[in-house]
Amino acid sequence: METIEEAAESYLQEWRLLNNIHLSNILHAERCKNDFIAGAKWQQEKSYSEEDIEKAHFAGKIGRESFNIWFEQFKKK
Repeated sequence: METIEEAAESYLQEWRLLNNIHLSNILHAERCKNDFIAGAKWQQEKSYSEEDIEKAHFAGKIGRESFNIWFEQFKKK
């Protein structure tokens, strides 16, 4: 699985190619990568855990078996 840092580098490279931009300014390139990483980490912190979702699900009075089926369907792989 790709790390956030590796994904940031891939994103930067694709962006440069798509926009036909040669980033000779190292500071600009590093800033782009750091912004990507910060955004990914922020999103990761805002995600719910499996336990959080399970508690919310059962608060709605739905059975455990149906939760497990539902969770597997939408689980990140």
